[in-house]
Amino acid sequence: MFEKLSMYCDKYAEQIPVTFVLGFYVTLVVNRWWNQFVNLPWPDRLMFHISSCVQGKDEYGRLLRRTLVRYVNLTSLLIFRSVSTAVCKRFPTMDHVVEAGEKSFFFSS
Repeated sequence: MFEKLSMYCDKYAEQIPVTFVLGFYVTLVVNRWWNQFVNLPWPDRLMFHISSCVQGKDEYGRLLRRTLVRYVNLTSLLIFRSVSTAVCKRFPTMDHVVEAGEKSFFFSS
């Protein structure tokens, strides 16, 4: 039975070139990866908008911009926690997120 199956596959293997099928598969995989990469939420553009729209060189303006950027980073973290296993291992509970936020707040002040 195996010999008959292998002879059948060998007979029809010349009709569809393997390189074409492999190229199609690689293109499909790379396109999926690229679409995932493009759709990642990059906070940089939003941070540039925040820094240009929230005016003020005083302490209130600086703290407002900083708070908004921290909320953007928190949102990204919560999204990545639901998608990435590495991020979920780093921040398994909300207590870990709060603790990391407190550390970054005290180190950056």
